[in-house]
Amino acid sequence: MSIVPVAYLATTEELTLIVNAYKEEAITKITQNGSNVTGRLASSITIDPVQITSTGFVVPITMLKYGEYVETGAERGRGKQPPVQAIEQWIKLKRISVPKQFKDPKQFAFAIAYNIGKFGQRYKKPRPFLGPAIDTVLQQFISAGKISNSVAIDINSNIQINANRTPGLNGNK
Repeated sequence: MSIVPVAYLATTEELTLIVNAYKEEAITKITQNGSNVTGRLASSITIDPVQITSTGFVVPITMLKYGEYVETGAERGRGKQPPVQAIEQWIKLKRISVPKQFKDPKQFAFAIAYNIGKFGQRYKKPRPFLGPAIDTVLQQFISAGKISNSVAIDINSNIQINANRTPGLNGNK
């Protein structure tokens, strides 16, 4: 008697739909909470294929490191100053007017970077997008019963496959 390893095709497919919906919802939440100034964080979110391990399903999701700080808030201590070019781009994207004592946005950006390096940066409040996104998506998929249906389909398929290969069942020799 040979037993066929359990396959979770329907569940894997449903989880793939869920994580793709999660990515789209996270991008929506980033935009809604005002954290998508450059678009880099949103475009950095990537989802790798669902992996089945001995302990369950794993769906690797990656993004730029500062996504963690947007989600949970952050305070930057003094030390190394941030890149002037990034601050200059942020000034332009946010359409922040340059104070009169600075001749151009680059000089203003340098002053900001210098002060962050020297004094640190005050606490930035959290702008959650990951938690709210997963809550929204799970609510949609669980309330629709899609996950439980996928698991039921996989269990039934695996029972049928093993029953068809088991001698003495369904007329098998």
